[in-house]
Amino acid sequence: MCSLLDLTSKNIMKKFEELYDFINRAINNRNYAGNTGISLKTALRLFEKEINDEEKNSIDKFHKNIEQIYHSVCSKNKNFSAGSLATYKSRVIKVVTDYEKYGADPTKMSSWTKKAVSHSKRGINKPNDLREKNHISLENNVGQSFIFNDSGTGWNLIIKSVKPISSEIKKILVDVSDSLKNINENKE
Repeated sequence: MCSLLDLTSKNIMKKFEELYDFINRAINNRNYAGNTGISLKTALRLFEKEINDEEKNSIDKFHKNIEQIYHSVCSKNKNFSAGSLATYKSRVIKVVTDYEKYGADPTKMSSWTKKAVSHSKRGINKPNDLREKNHISLENNVGQSFIFNDSGTGWNLIIKSVKPISSEIKKILVDVSDSLKNINENKE
């Protein structure tokens, strides 16, 4: 005969595993795209290798110790870049926070509205004035585009930055542009 404590601990033991079930439900409800679900599960598997029984038993405990777990994941996965590991961590945090918001209550899952994400086309947008010979533009606008162009020799250097670029960096970019121009002129 099982005691109430045994039943409770068996139910709690599934806590971490419930994250996988949550991802599957979110995919089925179209809250996560299939590829997103796969990448989230991969991140969970990577972190799951480093958690102890207490963290497996409680998502709250797991979430509370995420930094220590992350350091353990980093130290044991030196074949991954720091950026990749940070991405895995952000995916795990996303799953846990989404689970806390929507996972426990099916009515919340049904009212979950997915954020609309727009993807820009890849490629270079060429402004009309890019055709001008020896054009250099250092405009300070929201998208901060820095365009260096020498139509005569056929090269373009386009740098886009979300963050403001200091005057020192602008000077370096102008110097790089001049160097490219000189290299092209010397080859001719």
